[in-house]
Amino acid sequence: MDDARGPLSPTGNNAAMTQALCLTEEHVRRFADASGDRNPLHVDESFARRTPYGRRIAHGGLVTVAALGLVDADALRHVDELDLQFKQPVFLDEAYAVSRTHSDDEKTRIEVSTAEQLTAAVTVIADRSRPALPRPPRQEFRGTPRAPRRYSIEQLLKGVSIAEAYACHVDALAALATDVGARDIPDTVLTWLGAASYAVGMLVPGRDGVFISARIRRSSADASGTLSASVTTADDRTGLVVVEAALAQGRVSARMTLHAFARPATPIPDRSSIAQYLPPSTDLAKKQILVVGASRGLGAAVCGALATQGATVWAAFASSAEHAEGLRREFGADRIRLLQFDAADIAQSRRSFATLRAEAGALDGAILCAAPPLYETALHPDASERTLRFVESSIALTLVPLSEAVQLLAPQGQLVVMSSSALNDIPEPWPQYVVAKAALEGVAAYCARHTPARVLVVRPPKMWTDSTNTLLGRIGAARPEQVAAGIVKWMTAEQPASGEWLLTPEELL
Repeated sequence: MDDARGPLSPTGNNAAMTQALCLTEEHVRRFADASGDRNPLHVDESFARRTPYGRRIAHGGLVTVAALGLVDADALRHVDELDLQFKQPVFLDEAYAVSRTHSDDEKTRIEVSTAEQLTAAVTVIADRSRPALPRPPRQEFRGTPRAPRRYSIEQLLKGVSIAEAYACHVDALAALATDVGARDIPDTVLTWLGAASYAVGMLVPGRDGVFISARIRRSSADASGTLSASVTTADDRTGLVVVEAALAQGRVSARMTLHAFARPATPIPDRSSIAQYLPPSTDLAKKQILVVGASRGLGAAVCGALATQGATVWAAFASSAEHAEGLRREFGADRIRLLQFDAADIAQSRRSFATLRAEAGALDGAILCAAPPLYETALHPDASERTLRFVESSIALTLVPLSEAVQLLAPQGQLVVMSSSALNDIPEPWPQYVVAKAALEGVAAYCARHTPARVLVVRPPKMWTDSTNTLLGRIGAARPEQVAAGIVKWMTAEQPASGEWLLTPEELL
């Protein structure tokens, strides 16, 4: 895949201005080892799956290293300031374009984009009147802690200050930079980027932090090799955290203003949170109901709501076993029966439904909540492959288990398909999402017409879940328990023998 310059390779007619970039798992691992930033968002697939991104993303520092490959070597030797902006995640094994959009004696701007959407921007300010950057003092690389610190937003609001010895493996960073097409970056700049990444990912906000932006300025300090970081601002509404950091490396020291988003823990549905919207009852006693996508978010809330109404809930999940077990502990093993399988995998679904048929017999209802992680994209030729993957995954996660469930539904059984209020007001960055949800509504309409099921299409509002746990995503978001209560109320109400219904946000809240 890579040429001699690594994954950053020329494209188009002007190779000096625009190059292609594809970062891999190996690049991320090497950056984590060399910088010490082993935040699980970058190195732990199971952890990353529970974030809004749904999978691991590249370090902002690594993306910056690759972007600096388009900066003039002399400008890099005289860097006075770096301004970094991380607008969207950079996913592994995906194609991005790196472009130099401005360059003069003082300032160079590099942009990383996909499908013409800005992902990251790096601005380099050079001061050629100052001496070129010297090499950083040689320090023994002894490794760094493997576990990042973790703070609640309440702790960050009170203020956090940390100072500890820091030394990156600069030779390993330099080799990595060469492999990603940026062989001219001075060791000093690599050290700054490693320290900035480490400060955000391992110190503060730490484990639940997402790097948003940074301003790194050349300074002078002692050569103690310490890295200090202090929270100056924390916003409990958005989770925005501002950190002032300083790296003491003699004449190549740096002062940094770092902006990050601290993800709060998303609420886990329990009996008391569900009872706020749905009093316990026995209305669904002796009912056998399947929930696909059951371990987190709306699926978990639906499972809990059904259990509080007396139903036996078959909770199907793919990977979040810890959350699924927690659901069973909270609502009881007599109410929550766990089924682990990938809903999009035909063979796995077939085996799990055979188990379901043997143990439960007929189903009184099936609720399909599973969905792939949502991300911003565009209706653009460069995004077509990603769009098709998302649409295919969305449809498979509903259509595969639905085709099995309709074979087990009792007469007048209920099918619930999750759509989205986004179809009422289509967001520009989500073409793949609205296409997928519109297709799923078509599947529901088919079932209403050609099966005896009672079919409900749900267009829930934005909810506070792992998928929306972003800088602005949880503002104005509804609790999943409230939406789950609306669904269960529909299921317990008197309905005609068959047909299709639609629940809108106004009816759910």
